[in-house]
Amino acid sequence: MGIRHLETYVCTEVRNGHFRVNIEAEIRKYNARARGPNPTPPVIVIDLMSLYHPVSMADLPGLLCGGRFNQVAHQLDSFFAKLANLGARLVFFYDGPVQETKYDTWVQRQDEKYHKMLEVIDAVDRGSDLYWMANRMQRSIPNNTMYPLKQIASEYGELKVSVLKECDQELAAYANQVGAIAIISNDTDFMIFKGFWRYWSAKDINFETLDTMEYNRVALVRNLGLSFKQMRLLATLGGNDMIKYEEVRHFHSKLGHPKEKFPRLADFVRQQPLPDTLHQEAVLSELLTRVFGRAAVNNDLKERFKASLDFYETEYQTPDINVSSDPVVDILVKLENTFLYQVWINRPFNVTTFFLDMRTGEFGEQYPHLVIPIVMRQAGIILYHRQMLPDSSSRTIVAKMSHDVGHSLQTLPVEFPQHIVPPPLLDLLSEQDDIQASLEDIKLQLFGWIASDTLDHHRFKSIPERFRVPVLTLYFLVEKHILQVFEADILLQVVYDVAFQTYDCEMVRYPTKLGKRPFRIAFLFIKIYNHFNRAGNMLGFKKEPFYNFDGVLFHNRYTEWTKRGAGSLEQIKDLRIYDGLVD
Repeated sequence: MGIRHLETYVCTEVRNGHFRVNIEAEIRKYNARARGPNPTPPVIVIDLMSLYHPVSMADLPGLLCGGRFNQVAHQLDSFFAKLANLGARLVFFYDGPVQETKYDTWVQRQDEKYHKMLEVIDAVDRGSDLYWMANRMQRSIPNNTMYPLKQIASEYGELKVSVLKECDQELAAYANQVGAIAIISNDTDFMIFKGFWRYWSAKDINFETLDTMEYNRVALVRNLGLSFKQMRLLATLGGNDMIKYEEVRHFHSKLGHPKEKFPRLADFVRQQPLPDTLHQEAVLSELLTRVFGRAAVNNDLKERFKASLDFYETEYQTPDINVSSDPVVDILVKLENTFLYQVWINRPFNVTTFFLDMRTGEFGEQYPHLVIPIVMRQAGIILYHRQMLPDSSSRTIVAKMSHDVGHSLQTLPVEFPQHIVPPPLLDLLSEQDDIQASLEDIKLQLFGWIASDTLDHHRFKSIPERFRVPVLTLYFLVEKHILQVFEADILLQVVYDVAFQTYDCEMVRYPTKLGKRPFRIAFLFIKIYNHFNRAGNMLGFKKEPFYNFDGVLFHNRYTEWTKRGAGSLEQIKDLRIYDGLVD
């Protein structure tokens, strides 16, 4: 969630509030102290979402070209390998479904992100210099959350996806349970949680030297004269995702100069009952009246205030989500792919955009109508054997349906396969070799059906596994008249070159400016590519690394092929199953 202005306060007002550390040196210090017959390895718990920022910022021009997935994968692989080779045990946490109490905040942020991306798209259309945009428009450029962090991380440690609680809360609780030496994240909430671990900044990490910034949680608590138990109330009164900053702004103004906000808040907190007693109705009502005024106090505010206090509690009972004792739920809730769990229990799932222009006349306008059938056909496979149940005919998504409408809940009909009978869901997910082998053909038919009713199953089956997802993506986009065949050929050649490393990525020159159409094609391609990659994962295919794309190479090829004519198709001729779609 994050507490507004807290990081600034720690950096400017707290003595020894932050300082530079070297992760390698800290691991070596721990190992030196832990010598013995069976030393416990140092545990580092990493908020995986927080790493999207440094890997995106490391090459913003490359991100604006569509992303250099191969280079990002190499960078992450090298970073995690360094930590693992030093003897650290890595545990990664990743955000699962948006918590019900957070949808309003999530929707607001997605809407704001869309309009910021439009600013970048307009700059591209004006012919702005690539490096000028990367330098001057950083605040409008979102992180590329399609970079393959989960795939790379899973090779170096345990990956935990938060479903039942907020990710930050589960992560902090886990770090306490295992005695982690540090948490790596970008969220000021980790200055509030109780624990003996250290808090290292993800955004300040140098992946080569392993230097970063440490925020001194103990120094902050001492500076404010509070206990960690009291910090929960300070964080709530400071404003976060549950108690909006706008709601407490007037209260803050009564405390004095903004520079004194946190010391004055701390003074106020010391005068209040301990947070554990605030679940008592009378005690809570009295506090809320003092902060918000009597007229503002209602049940909604009370519940949100209590939820905020509870969020910072790391000792909690895990809720029982399987009230129906459905054995499938027990399996799905533990999967990395939370989409299956969300579909099964009828929980909304998100359909997001990324540099897609949905204004009238742009092919981004069609994006919802492209993606929703992909999603609803996947839901049809998951729910096929329970489609007679009354709650299985529709599912709810959170999506932006047009340029003029913000993200909102949409309940839509599930599409079930008519000519293919999917296996039961647990068979589909089985990792037993004999079951996988017996179902491979039916899985491929279902995979093709998710994309198209016209795809020749036998031609698709002939495609090598590492190329199935990008080829399916291109078939889909050509059939929908989004891509011309020569554009699909350029993309496929780039995928081929990245997969087989036929070029030196360091020698590819960044374009000075980005063409209007190739800019949009690159981002639509990787977004649809990502959807089909998830579909393949849902069907239980072996995970192919999702980084066979280099946006800088694509823009170079697009310029070459449009000016000089198409290059040789010899390397990709057997993969061009979309060629017959256009006369």
